[in-house]
Amino acid sequence: MQQLLDDIALKVKFIYRESVDPLADKFAFEKRPDEGEIAGAPTVLFLGNHSSGKSTFINHLLGGPIQKTGLAPTDDAFTVLSFGGSEEERDGNAVVSTPNLPYGGLRSFGPQFLSHFRVKLRPVQVLRDVTLIDSPGMIDSPGEGSGRGFDFAGAVRWFAERADVVLVFFDPEKPGTTGETLQVFTQSLQGMDHKLLIVLNKMDQFQSLQDFARAYGALCWNLGKVIPRKDLPLIFTTFVPVEGVAPPKLPTQDFVTSREELVREVKRAPARRVDNLVTQLEEHGQRLLVHARVIDEAGRRLRRFRMKQWGILVVAVLVAALAGTITIGAHVQWWISAIVFGAAALLAYVGAFVIRGLVRSQSEQIVEGLGGLFEHLYARELLVRDRVDDLRALWTKVQPRVRQTLEKVGILAFPSLTRDERTRLADALEKDVPELRRRLHRELGQAR
Repeated sequence: MQQLLDDIALKVKFIYRESVDPLADKFAFEKRPDEGEIAGAPTVLFLGNHSSGKSTFINHLLGGPIQKTGLAPTDDAFTVLSFGGSEEERDGNAVVSTPNLPYGGLRSFGPQFLSHFRVKLRPVQVLRDVTLIDSPGMIDSPGEGSGRGFDFAGAVRWFAERADVVLVFFDPEKPGTTGETLQVFTQSLQGMDHKLLIVLNKMDQFQSLQDFARAYGALCWNLGKVIPRKDLPLIFTTFVPVEGVAPPKLPTQDFVTSREELVREVKRAPARRVDNLVTQLEEHGQRLLVHARVIDEAGRRLRRFRMKQWGILVVAVLVAALAGTITIGAHVQWWISAIVFGAAALLAYVGAFVIRGLVRSQSEQIVEGLGGLFEHLYARELLVRDRVDDLRALWTKVQPRVRQTLEKVGILAFPSLTRDERTRLADALEKDVPELRRRLHRELGQAR
C-alpha cells in the first residue's frame, strides 16, 4: 500500500506541475495542495462535543493514555499524533516552520491558533500507517463569542479538507447539533460527506433501550437539518470500555462489532488517501478549467467590444482628417482647415475617454453576466442530461472565485487561453486521471 501511495503521489505531483500550475498561475486560481500535503501521511480527523469520548477512542486505538480524557473539557488544542522513534512533543510555531511537514498553511490562523496547536510523536505501530488529529471539544457558543480567539470553524475546515477520514463523535448527553457543532457542520464540513463518519458513542451509559432509541432519533433528526442528503450517513453506535465504570445495561455485542468496524475504517485511511489524492486532483483541475475558460471568454468579449469602439473612433477621426485634407486641396481659407483638423484631434482625444468609460461599463456588465458566459461555453455539455447537475454544481463552486478574480484584477489583465494550455489540462483530466483510477482499483482489488 505504501508503494502504491508513493507512486500515485509522484504522478499527481507531476500532473499538478505540468498541466495545472501554469494555467493556475496565469489565471490567478486558488492554491492547490503543496508538495508536503500531497506526500503527507494518511490522516484521520476526530471531531466531537466535549466529553463525547473521542480522546478515549484515540487512546483505545493507540493502546495507551496518550490524550487526556475526562467529563469536563480537558484539552483545547488541535493535536497531531504521528509516528516517531521516541516520544516527543512540538509546539505550533515549531511545527509550521518545519518545511517537510504539511502544516505551513496554518500560519494564516494567527498566533492565538498556533498556541493551541501541537504535534505529538509516539513510537506506536498504528501511527506508522495513519496520522490522527484530535481537536478541541466543541462547545455551545460558536463564533467570536466562544472565547477561542481564532477561527475555529476555519481551522476545522483546513484539517477536514486534508483529512482522508473525518469522525464526528456524539454522546448520549448531547446528541444534538447546536452551537459550535452546528457551525462546523454548516460551514466546515460542507461537501465532505464522502469522508464523514458519524459516531454515537458511550452506548454503555444507556439505562434502557428506550433511552437509546430516544438519543438515536434525536441525533438523526438534528443531522437531517445540517447534512443536505436524502439519506443520512451510517451512524456507528459503540463504546470504549473504561475501567471502573459500571457494566452496560444493554446487550453489547452489536456495539462491540460497530467499534471493530470503526477501527477498520480508521485503518483503511491509507487506501482512502490514495483515492482522495486522485479525486482532489480531478476536482481541482475541473474547477480550474471552468475558471480559465470563463475568464478567457470574458476577455475575448471585452477585447472585441473595445476593438469595435476603437474601430468606430478611428474611422470617424480618419473621415474628419480626410475632410481637412480636402479643404486644403480646395484652397479654402486656412482657418477652416485648422478648425477641421482641430475637430479631428479633439474627436480622437474625447473619443479615447469615452471608449475607456464604455469599456469599463461593458466590463461590469460582463462580470454581472458570468452565468450567461458559462451557459454559452458549456451549451453542448448542458444538453447531455446526465452531466447537467454535475456541471451546474461545479459552476456554483467556481463562480465566486471567477467574479472575485475579475473584480480585483480586471478582465483585460489576463492573456488569452491557448489551445495547447487547454488541451494539456483536458488530457490530464480525461486520460491521466482515469488511468490513475484504473491502476488504483486494479491494485486495491489484488490486495483484497
